[in-house]
Amino acid sequence: MPGESIKKTQDANPRRFVLAIDLGSGGPKAALVADTGEVVATAQEKTTTYLLPEGGAEQDAQEWWQGAKQTAKKVIAESGVTAGEIIAVAVDSMWSVVVPVDVHGEPLMRAVHWMDVRGGPHNRKIIKGFPSIQGYGLFKLLKWIRSTGLAPTHSGVDSFGHVLYIKNERPEIYAKTHKFLEPMDYLTSRLTGRITATQKTMTIFMVTDNRRWGGLKYNEGLLKLAGVEKEKFPELVANDGIVGSLDPAVARELGLLPSTQVVAGIGDSNASAIGSGAVHDYEAIIYIGTSYYMNCHVPFKKTDLFHMMASLPSPFPSKYLMFAEQGTGGRCVEYFLNDFVYADDAFNTGTRPEDAYDRFNACAAEAPAGSGGVIFLPWLNGSITPHENPFARGGFINISLKTRRSHLARAVMEGLAYNNRWVKGAAEKFIGRPIGSFRFSGGGALSDLWSQIQADILGVPIQQIDDPLNSTVRGTALLAFIALGHRTISEIPGLVRIKRVFEPEEGHRPIYDKMYSQYRALFRKNKGIFAALNADEI
Repeated sequence: MPGESIKKTQDANPRRFVLAIDLGSGGPKAALVADTGEVVATAQEKTTTYLLPEGGAEQDAQEWWQGAKQTAKKVIAESGVTAGEIIAVAVDSMWSVVVPVDVHGEPLMRAVHWMDVRGGPHNRKIIKGFPSIQGYGLFKLLKWIRSTGLAPTHSGVDSFGHVLYIKNERPEIYAKTHKFLEPMDYLTSRLTGRITATQKTMTIFMVTDNRRWGGLKYNEGLLKLAGVEKEKFPELVANDGIVGSLDPAVARELGLLPSTQVVAGIGDSNASAIGSGAVHDYEAIIYIGTSYYMNCHVPFKKTDLFHMMASLPSPFPSKYLMFAEQGTGGRCVEYFLNDFVYADDAFNTGTRPEDAYDRFNACAAEAPAGSGGVIFLPWLNGSITPHENPFARGGFINISLKTRRSHLARAVMEGLAYNNRWVKGAAEKFIGRPIGSFRFSGGGALSDLWSQIQADILGVPIQQIDDPLNSTVRGTALLAFIALGHRTISEIPGLVRIKRVFEPEEGHRPIYDKMYSQYRALFRKNKGIFAALNADEI
């Protein structure tokens, strides 16, 4: 089928496997992962994102489910692994995406995507008050921070804002909604027939009580403040728990045993940290897929509202994940390729080739460090961390008659790295110590050039993960092995290989220091322009 891919490798007959399903913005991916951490087979499908007026972004949850089943059946059938060897199924997914479902678990509308900002006005209406701090009523802000560790965003990109959008602008859907779910919990419910969630997956709704790790309660005061009923949210199960066995009908369709266990879902940011081997406190990763973020495990709950960072419940007992979501990452590369290079328009540059990413990388390598003075601003959908601005937008700055596409391609890579450097400073203050190196995973880590750029701009070694495209499915499966007692947390780093370590090139430091300072200045000095141009869109 169009958009479908399959990869299979041979392995020395490991004893146990987990079927891991990863749902990213690009679509569902299924993988069979051995208890050695080896990914032995993968298949992937594409999902359509519908970009709508007034900042809307939606995806079809039914399309997710059909794609998840198709990819799962493909890897099971073509891997040579028997049903008896597959001991569990586990799901990870993108986050801050809301699926309203009926009593049967069927979606009532397309899912509201993490890029959707239509809930922004409703968030801003609820959070305002006196005395005010950064647009928040102080006493309301304290309620959210103390209980959840988060506060609703001004932009409305969080699940709280998505629910408010549905409540206020799609009241007929809200009235029919049995439960609001995140994607990993929606797919888990389809696998088991049981509608549940966890503290860690529901955190972004900002109505759970996170004061104690593993809590199973919603906060009545925050529910009342939001004007939503507790009954609209799912039963909470343990962060590191088992939801149940496969629904018999689903087991038959997938060719699995109905006794196969289904582990509680996880966010892709949690999964990628585990799948990158960063399971100990303060071991940091950079992930660049469709989105991009920086995170690490910490032993405490903390919030930094000024930089939009928080430590949120992780699947490991009494551990939290410092989470710094930056927004569009690889999506910037996609945009450059699809709308600048291979656009379907009167220039007729032709169909995008399968090796477009390789060409992008090769083209970027032709430009010098600093991209000839060109700076790319990556805020295509507003900025989040380390400074939220829903009006911010992207662009290429300082183009001249000497600028070539190679400069633009490299500038995209460098622009995302400049934002990582900005976040790194805030993250070090958050965790109270310097970050001496990063593990790099996701599709961006396939590029040696991008790995070196990250090292040069951040000024620390970058550990390029081997098989970085599979870090999320690997992490999801390893967590399932831990939940079932077949692996321990301490064993995980030994199951993840480092392909190469990139050291900073000192000769590039002067140009990158100069470019980074101007990157920061561009954000600061263009706030008024961004607001004037984009305020009416949100």
